[in-house]
Amino acid sequence: MNRRTVVRLTFILASILLILSTVACASARTFNFDTDSSLQNLLKNVPQYPPVDFIVMSDLHVYDTSLGTTGSAFESYLLNDRKLLRESQEILNAALDSIIALKPGIVLIAGDLTKDGERSGHEIVASNLARLKAAGKTVYVIPGNHDINNPHAFKYEGSTKQSVPTITADDFARIYADYGFSQAIYRDSDSLSYVVEPVSGLWLLALDSCRYKENTGKDEPVTDGRFSPATLGWIEQMLEKAARGNKAVIVMMHHGVMEHYKGQEKNYGEYIVDDFEDVGRLFAGYNVRLVFTGHYHAQDITVKKFPGNKYLFDIETGSLVTYPLPYRIVDIGADQQMSIRTERVTSIPSHPGDLSEYARSYLLEGIASIATRTIMKYNVDEKEASMLAKQVAEAFAAHYAGDENLTPGKEPIQQWGLSLPAWFVIQFRKDLVYGLWQDLPPPDNNLTIDLKTGSWK
Repeated sequence: MNRRTVVRLTFILASILLILSTVACASARTFNFDTDSSLQNLLKNVPQYPPVDFIVMSDLHVYDTSLGTTGSAFESYLLNDRKLLRESQEILNAALDSIIALKPGIVLIAGDLTKDGERSGHEIVASNLARLKAAGKTVYVIPGNHDINNPHAFKYEGSTKQSVPTITADDFARIYADYGFSQAIYRDSDSLSYVVEPVSGLWLLALDSCRYKENTGKDEPVTDGRFSPATLGWIEQMLEKAARGNKAVIVMMHHGVMEHYKGQEKNYGEYIVDDFEDVGRLFAGYNVRLVFTGHYHAQDITVKKFPGNKYLFDIETGSLVTYPLPYRIVDIGADQQMSIRTERVTSIPSHPGDLSEYARSYLLEGIASIATRTIMKYNVDEKEASMLAKQVAEAFAAHYAGDENLTPGKEPIQQWGLSLPAWFVIQFRKDLVYGLWQDLPPPDNNLTIDLKTGSWK
């Protein structure tokens, strides 16, 4: 090996080490509690959650049907969608009717209130939430990635679509002033994040993880989520204030804060907040134990344990307009036992007896159609692509419903007897299908969590 080669290899090695060092530093953010010994001592005291019960909904995706529900343009939109948009107002009304009759006086809504941020859709949502307020319920909302500055806010007429007014972040805070913003004891100047104290001793951090500021001038809205450095700093300030005030904290945000199945970050990373490992460590470090999320349309709960006997549950609630049309009822007792129960919308005027069956069939057909078209792009014939797509759709439907349970001995997806192009496609994406079927603990729909230990039953 000559001198020039040695020098070149040494330079390459040094460059690799520098890159690895930079990546390592970037992926391990230092927070105040990492270095402040007095704060570390303070955080050894874990506040108890006060008794409280509340409802959690997410991804209402209310659509103003006066903007059009027929014609090739609207049908083209639905070809790449799986939500019951035509029925969204009926479903919301049915859910609110049930919630008004329930005991909990607090309702959390984790974003994506509208189809695509249409101003008229927001006005419909706000008028419906007024029903909850009139019934004595206190409602807290945050935006989702669909709700603000969305270039997909359209009116559909026959084969054409026309842009309709969407809203700004300031509009969102104004329209939903009665649903969190006017009650806020603290607000972030760089986002729509805020803090409220719904009951004495409990802080709710309602966090805005959406990137709608980047939507201007784009044809496609940003799906991914991220906290800016300023907002992340504000979050830690709020968590420190809560710790010094001996307040227990729960978080509500649109994007997930951890993977809900193995391979989610690889396959659908835009549904988990950027730098989620650091964000989760920040929450757990300040004794947050519960984060309520949405976005992925799945009814799923997962948990991560951290050093110092700390843990964090990401309690994701599925979309109200996607099978199985769920919402959650949460009750925290004085004994620090938290029960979670899932309810589902099962009847609306247009589907009085078959809504659950209709919603599941609509979901399966929609995902299968999308998957078939995707698989065919890899030179797989339509018949074989359709067969595989149905298996993909079954995996998604199982994950959306929660508590996935694959029949013993059944393969998640066929791998043998396929054409070479189909076999390659399956080898490339089978980890997604297997991941969807392999439910991570704990149970997803109905369970009791011991908030003193992080165990469940």
